[in-house]
Amino acid sequence: MAARGLGVGWWVQLQGGVRALTRRGPKGTDDHRFVQAVFWVLRTGAPWRDLPRGFGKWSTVYRRYRRWAVAGRWEALRRTLEEQQRCYLLIDRTIVKAHPHAAGALNKGETAEEALGRSRGGFSTKLHALVTEHGRFVRYPLTGGEVNDITQAKQLVSNDIDGTGVVGDRAYDSNEFISHLEELDFEVVIPTRANRVVSRSIDAEVYRRRNVIERWFGGLKQFRGIARRYDKTQSSYRGFVRLGASQRALSGWRA
Repeated sequence: MAARGLGVGWWVQLQGGVRALTRRGPKGTDDHRFVQAVFWVLRTGAPWRDLPRGFGKWSTVYRRYRRWAVAGRWEALRRTLEEQQRCYLLIDRTIVKAHPHAAGALNKGETAEEALGRSRGGFSTKLHALVTEHGRFVRYPLTGGEVNDITQAKQLVSNDIDGTGVVGDRAYDSNEFISHLEELDFEVVIPTRANRVVSRSIDAEVYRRRNVIERWFGGLKQFRGIARRYDKTQSSYRGFVRLGASQRALSGWRA
């Protein structure tokens, strides 16, 4: 019944981080089965109600997953498992098609609050990300799919981020953002737009490292629960993104 890629060795690596998050009461008595159940939903993209009985009652698993997502425990787990290194930072974004079932979160008057955007093709979510050149997630806000990339750039690269420089495509060639990076003493590796009068020279060898974030997005989208959004709330979907990032770190993937 185990989800693909979650063998005994994987659990040995993960259990220390999980135990640190389950110190209270009997909730953590079957952490292995709980995490396997969540990964099954993440991998398949199936509704929670379709969770195989071998994982336990679906509603119990969902409620616990939801509590962890709202409390930020999946993010705490990801940070526990990933190493901190000073290196180049890669900035990019990817569009995630949202299933019609993702609409209709309770007590929310605006879809923008749940990072859902409307377009001719329906609902979509945009995952903005800052990733190290070694493939470690640093920060990843969610917005509606119609939101411009540059609007999230300064939030992604703030003064509490440590790195050598920032690598991005032409979508991030903004005077305000470039000045922001220079104030933070980051090397700017962003090609200039074609309509600029004066071109900015960049290190071509460093710019080639931008393929890491493209491959990282591709790896995350191997999980159907990330490749297409089925969750009504932003916090639940973000929990799957964090869990997928943790699995990528534990799999030994390196750029």
